[in-house]
Amino acid sequence: MSSAPTFTAPGSALPSPQVCEQARLSRDARFDGLFFTAVSSTGIYCRPVCPAPAPKRENVSYYPSAAAAESAGYRPCLRCRPELSPGDGTWRRGDAVVARALKLIDEGALVEQPLAVLAERVNLGERQLRRLFVERLGAAPIGVHGTRRLLFAKQLLTETDLPVTDVAMAAGFGSLRRFNSTFREAYRMAPRDLRKRPAARGEDALTLRLGYRPPYDFAAMLDFLRGRALPGVERVDAHAYSRVVATGAAPGWLRVSAWPGDEHALQLKLHGVPAAALLDTVNRIRRMFDVDADPRAIADALGTSPRLRPLL
Repeated sequence: MSSAPTFTAPGSALPSPQVCEQARLSRDARFDGLFFTAVSSTGIYCRPVCPAPAPKRENVSYYPSAAAAESAGYRPCLRCRPELSPGDGTWRRGDAVVARALKLIDEGALVEQPLAVLAERVNLGERQLRRLFVERLGAAPIGVHGTRRLLFAKQLLTETDLPVTDVAMAAGFGSLRRFNSTFREAYRMAPRDLRKRPAARGEDALTLRLGYRPPYDFAAMLDFLRGRALPGVERVDAHAYSRVVATGAAPGWLRVSAWPGDEHALQLKLHGVPAAALLDTVNRIRRMFDVDADPRAIADALGTSPRLRPLL
């Protein structure tokens, strides 16, 4: 793994080492997903909010994305679970091209098509796009794509009782053998070993956690959606948003509510959503509820306007 003290690259929006250090020591949730802390003595990378004892400074390095940390040879922490962090807020980096490319990657642009096709869709050359990703995120597009697939699989393995075959399909792997091989190579364990107990069928709905950065006004989001709900399709009450989804042979449903307790997360329940449609459905809900936004940066930007400042 990399021995560099901190990832640096022209154009990277990684906070300064001093800011990263202060954020990790104080477990500042506002920085969750904006950088990751890698520990050379353990080979693990963590979120800034990791509850584990803080490692020694000389063993710590910082990366702007989970993909950058994994490209350097680090594995995700099983305690703070990097897959739960909010998105990296690429828009904060002032680069709409990277944000557009990431959205296309989440929609499966690299599952069956080469990088050249993705580059063409964002009006860049392949080498330009690769260089831009390395500058902004610390990893090439293929690496970002692979890390996102594996982290989603890790979340499904940890939070649901889906069969491993379905997990592989949900994460975009064409075969179980390929999934097992890639997962073992990246995380040094078999997918089944991640589950601490045998899978047992519980309720029919899958329950997933969607992390966000505080402050997040879920009640205000529900108020916004309530006035725009589609009759017969969507329902919004004081505590949750629900809707019918048509992603398979039969209609399914989903429900979004606050995660019990102060966990800086939403609870997403899904029923009747095929494995192959899970990732796209989850990403759509993430965008709909804007859980990857950085409220601090938004407030700073809007605060520069004399007309908007009083409304914050």
